[in-house]
Amino acid sequence: MNDWMTLLGLDADADERAIKRAYARQLRVTRPEDDPVAFQRLHEAYQAALAQLREDAAPPAEVRPAQASTDTVDAEGVAAQLVEVAGQGDDALLRQALQQQPELWSLHGKQRIGHAVLQQLVTDEPALPRSTFETLSGYFGWDDPVRGWDLHWLDAVARRCEQRWLLSPAGTGALVIRYSGISETLLVPGSDVLPSLREPRPAWRNLLSTLQPSRARQAIDLLAALGYWHDLRVPPGLDAGQVAFWSRFGREGDAIHWQAGGLRALLVALVLGLICTWAVIASWPLPPSEDGMLDGGQRAALIIAAAVLLAPGLWLTTRAIRALIRWQSLPEHASAILPGLRILTIPLAVAAVMAAFHQTLLTTTDDPFTALLVLPLVSTGVLSMARQRFVQRCAPAGEKAWGTGMMIAIVLIVPALVMALVYWAKDLHGHRGQLRWSNR
Repeated sequence: MNDWMTLLGLDADADERAIKRAYARQLRVTRPEDDPVAFQRLHEAYQAALAQLREDAAPPAEVRPAQASTDTVDAEGVAAQLVEVAGQGDDALLRQALQQQPELWSLHGKQRIGHAVLQQLVTDEPALPRSTFETLSGYFGWDDPVRGWDLHWLDAVARRCEQRWLLSPAGTGALVIRYSGISETLLVPGSDVLPSLREPRPAWRNLLSTLQPSRARQAIDLLAALGYWHDLRVPPGLDAGQVAFWSRFGREGDAIHWQAGGLRALLVALVLGLICTWAVIASWPLPPSEDGMLDGGQRAALIIAAAVLLAPGLWLTTRAIRALIRWQSLPEHASAILPGLRILTIPLAVAAVMAAFHQTLLTTTDDPFTALLVLPLVSTGVLSMARQRFVQRCAPAGEKAWGTGMMIAIVLIVPALVMALVYWAKDLHGHRGQLRWSNR
């Protein structure tokens, strides 16, 4: 039995993957700083095992052309041919080309050509599917632990080549499949979302595109399907300005959401203002208010102003509530504004609602319809904030916050049931000496 079999603990029929795994396993217990001699023997056994494996896999001498000299091998030319074959995206064809290339039958020639292939992939970033890149990596041993190469860097090279392939006509089908796996929106065939990411556009056109929520979602999910979020490098062939805009739009809390949301609020305000203006003109002249404080013109101006300010006011309120929830949901170790107040916000909000409800009961003689409408909504907001704070900070992974409908149901139903139990208990207490459990 050969020495490398004994040192690596392998059989004679071990393949390349088994040899590499055995070598990596032995490296954990044989370190050069601890035993240099044993490490050198292990490394020589690993190289001998690979050389023996490739010698056994090579064609017989009588049918094999003369092996090219490593000094005369055109490594760059062979690498260009292999990259061209790999660009076709056919793994079987690539493996066949690798086996039939005589320059690769020499271990030294294979190493030179492997370096040349990787250099071309880094420099040119050709369109390659991920599986084809992994075929090249496995054949040339780029992920071999002995080389000590940064696997994150190697993955970045593979991702760049894969991005170019996904953006090519040959990779369109794979891009659609990957997009469908991460997005709930449908990427319509012939959509101009991807072409729009290729061409430079002014910011105002992109802001107008955000008025259509599905369009914004498609652009963000396309970047995710291309793996853009891993290293924030612009995918090949896409416009840097477009990618920067939509990546910012995909981050909640970015200032660009204020611009897009403000634009929507202004458009809604304009529409409501026009509708109210038309209604005022159609009803002109308006009578003065019942208390006589406002004449017809002042009432008309007040109605139009209220309609115009309604949408921006609701939008600003929504943004404030979201900012408050994000502030409450920050991890405890994160830096936050007024951390002490952040801890006491929930109980202070509950106390404020209870005080408002108590004051309403004391000062209102009739049925407090307005308070009964506003206070449940405010209570729903407080409950939602507390629930989201708990989910973000303490809840198990996968647990989601309740929707608005669930919150309203809890606010309305749970107090009603609690009050029913309170009245039931008070009744039992009032008849505590007269209760009968049977008719006997």
